Amino acid sequence: MAFDHSWHTVLRPGETDDFFIADRPTRLDADADGFSPVNAWWLSELCRLIYKKDHTEGVHSRLSRNDHLARVGLAERRFFNRPSIQAALVETMETSNDPYAVLIFRGTSGRLSNWRFNLDIAPTPWHTGGKVHRGFNHLLTTIWQEIEETLQKIDSPLFYAGHSMGGAIATLAASLRPPLALYTFGAPRIGDAKFAKTLSNVPVFNVTNAKDIVTGLPPAGRWSPFVHPGDIVKNSNIILPERSFTQAPALLANHAPLNYTAQLPVAFEN
Repeated sequence: MAFDHSWHTVLRPGETDDFFIADRPTRLDADADGFSPVNAWWLSELCRLIYKKDHTEGVHSRLSRNDHLARVGLAERRFFNRPSIQAALVETMETSNDPYAVLIFRGTSGRLSNWRFNLDIAPTPWHTGGKVHRGFNHLLTTIWQEIEETLQKIDSPLFYAGHSMGGAIATLAASLRPPLALYTFGAPRIGDAKFAKTLSNVPVFNVTNAKDIVTGLPPAGRWSPFVHPGDIVKNSNIILPERSFTQAPALLANHAPLNYTAQLPVAFEN
């Protein structure tokens, strides 16, 4: 999968049908110890797929998210939809010998009014300790009860994942109901050091692309309490072709979901 500088890739990541096609590695390993590049690839593609809108949101497309998932032995069991936040629970097919489930949160998309939650960065007290980004706190609160009731029925290994804002919200969710592991892609900082400690027993892997502007927000430092909990995994720094003047600049192109999959350090030595 090649890096793509186009504005379409940056602004409309769900308007494509090339999911799970290029350079697909072996299946996700629910028994992996520590960061797994292969698991990161699968979860990155799931984070990209959730941007695709289909009949669940009143959009008629040739292929649904479940059509793409079925090709790789997965199925979307539940789609959670609120005006400014969406998430999906994906599971392996019932015939799988290695079952697992993934809760994926969608990043910011759609109406410009949705971006107000990204900008509402005032630290606010969090349920399990510390302070977190107020806008993301509000979004998860609107949908969490429905999600939690669904997760109570899951007995297979459970991962959380999300791109951008979706990664931040997945991080909040992990502090409420710990998953087997949490993978974020291009996620902003979400809370203070005390909040980060609430995730001390959860393997958290924050995958970052070089020059991705979002992973450095909100700014950290003397006047800001925000930190990234868990481990920072720096993606492969691929030497990129020169872009044209009409294409997206690197600080935005490197944030695109497709370009996270494209630059993942998956060696495919399998």
